[in-house]
Amino acid sequence: MLLLLLLPGGHHLAQAAPASPRPRYLLPPGGAPPVALLRTGPATYLVTQRAVLRLDGSRFVAIYESVAPIQCAALADTGLWLGTRQGLLKLDVRRQLARPRPLPEVPAATADIRAVFRDLGGALWVGVFGAGVFHEVRGQLMRELSTPAISAGLATADSSIWIGTNIGLSRKRTPRAEWTRYNEEGVANQEIPDNLIEKLLPDNAGNVWAVMSDAICVFEATGQRGATEAELPTAKFLGQPGNELLSVAFVPGAGRLFATAQGLLLLPVTPATKAGAPLPAPEASTDRVQPQRLLRPLPPPPGATAPPRLLWFDNQRRQLWLVSAAEVGVLSAKEVRAWAGF
Repeated sequence: MLLLLLLPGGHHLAQAAPASPRPRYLLPPGGAPPVALLRTGPATYLVTQRAVLRLDGSRFVAIYESVAPIQCAALADTGLWLGTRQGLLKLDVRRQLARPRPLPEVPAATADIRAVFRDLGGALWVGVFGAGVFHEVRGQLMRELSTPAISAGLATADSSIWIGTNIGLSRKRTPRAEWTRYNEEGVANQEIPDNLIEKLLPDNAGNVWAVMSDAICVFEATGQRGATEAELPTAKFLGQPGNELLSVAFVPGAGRLFATAQGLLLLPVTPATKAGAPLPAPEASTDRVQPQRLLRPLPPPPGATAPPRLLWFDNQRRQLWLVSAAEVGVLSAKEVRAWAGF
């Protein structure tokens, strides 16, 4: 069962309210696509496919350039973990020096790192394409899953570990629990419409968006839906067929904002889409596809010169960060609502 989220006609385009745009942080010329925006204490880091930049006053300054493309990143105790196509690196941000972290039985030159993250206990998890998933136990990385085609991984605030593969999705609700499998066949497991998991995108409301080759499923935060999650909110695509979902954020009072290859889309806040309430779901016991015109395309953010590819909402400061390969913009939740026409 699929809930299609379709673009309405152009007459529904939100109109940006006139406002003085905040200062924007220009990035060094020739910038690569953004990978992650990470904050620890007063420091803010932008990780791109080629470099790590640190916010220094009014600009981002490169502190490390990688030889191999960076595909994922996470905070470490004294720096950053960087997952590259040629191994796992730990970056000392003070010395601006990266050291490799060996993986058991995986040559560094062929260690294609697709996921790196820490669970709520601080333990490191690493997903390697062709070699499986490794979990840090008492300071040592041990193989946790042997599934070869790893595509993504993350940890959520309910202590769950999520791993995306080409044969479905695996979830461990606590580091010591058994793995739950989600796949297309659904035999003795939980069912999802497609086995090929391409991305796992968390949002700041606690939801996990599983982007598959032929669908997008939403695993809602704990308590928002029944424990079996038998009827996952699912979309065939966002916007138009073939549109790539890049990032998602929830902005209080506005709704869910999606950065896509075809631009920014907003699922406006309604009684059914407020944080803490269930997302729209298919009708039970029916195979009827339900087209609903819910998404609204947004104009470029105030002052933006390039479309954002990465969204990050700071729940504490109630700020939305919008990152492209050329610049970083910051808007308050109030400014986002004005921009979206609320």
